[in-house]
Amino acid sequence: MDKPRFHIIYVDDDELTLKAIGRVIRRLKPDWTISLVKNPTQWEKGVLNNQSLSLVISDLLMPKLKGDALLEQVRQHYPGAVRALITGDTRQKITELATPSVHFVLPKPFSEDDFANVLNSVERLYKLPIDSETRNRLIGIEDFPVLPDCVRRLRATINNPNSDMEQIARVVSEEPPLVARLLQLANSAYLGFRNRTWSIETAINRLGIQSVESIAATMVGHNAFQHLSTKEHYAVVDEHIELANLSKSLGAFLGHDKAHAERLYLASVLSSLGELMVRELGCRKTGNNPICDLPSRFDTALVVSSYIIILWGYDFELAKIVLASGEASSLSDSEQASDGALLHYCRQWIRANDIEKAKLLQSWSSNIGAFFTQSYQETI
Repeated sequence: MDKPRFHIIYVDDDELTLKAIGRVIRRLKPDWTISLVKNPTQWEKGVLNNQSLSLVISDLLMPKLKGDALLEQVRQHYPGAVRALITGDTRQKITELATPSVHFVLPKPFSEDDFANVLNSVERLYKLPIDSETRNRLIGIEDFPVLPDCVRRLRATINNPNSDMEQIARVVSEEPPLVARLLQLANSAYLGFRNRTWSIETAINRLGIQSVESIAATMVGHNAFQHLSTKEHYAVVDEHIELANLSKSLGAFLGHDKAHAERLYLASVLSSLGELMVRELGCRKTGNNPICDLPSRFDTALVVSSYIIILWGYDFELAKIVLASGEASSLSDSEQASDGALLHYCRQWIRANDIEKAKLLQSWSSNIGAFFTQSYQETI
């Protein structure tokens, strides 16, 4: 399979910024083709006849044609292109700028890492083992959930080596519903702590930073799902938190280290994003949206989850775990170490009734069966 050729158009009416960002992109992706366009009304002059359009990045505030309107034109003419908007207008929230024509919003001041994240996400999207029609349908999703402001700040704080737990807790505290949910989870019987806590810092310590980030990513973005009630949204997230707890425990049972087990938790919770999007689009009821019947061998909700995970800046391996967790193929002993397989086992277990669980225990290998037998006995 030939390596895909990436072509990017960057539009900015400020010539100095245009050239500076152009140099950054060329340094980050020297193999990419880049077209720099100063006049927003002539952005199509950047399109090349011999290359498909991979990404369009546009500044927001420009004369004659604003960036969001420009990206809407891109969506209409090149629906398979990923679209990113740069803004220095601090009066508008990112969620307000996240129209159907925008996949990424880069608020100023941004860093080279912000650009690298966008470019890498486009590359990762093309690495997913899905066909081009499925990929184009994913890119064409309207009302795509953009990474919430709070989660963006939380991730930046977590990734800052100079940050401490107090600073992380301060960002989390900006979202009271998230604080309440984290305290509830940190005090749950599942974790086995005898003393209750009302400290968000203690709650974060108990749950783990990655766990907190994944829960924030799936809960704070409720406004992105206009057709889901808060009750339905939380029910989906809660099911995936249950999946996360089970998969993390299974990983520990099989000898995975703490970081590996935390990764299973992260993948499990983030896999709820696709289910939320599928419900938002009405796929569970009507199935009329083009995204509801993807020409893919993978589960639709998990394909959408993998896509969102990539465009939200998570690494490709995490998206692969989520995608693989829904394959209907039988899981042999040789696949027991696969993280996707472990999530698959746990998802089957959670959704099975008692009779189905008994059959699953008979079909699974001895070490997997031993864990779920123990889990089953603890619930009866």
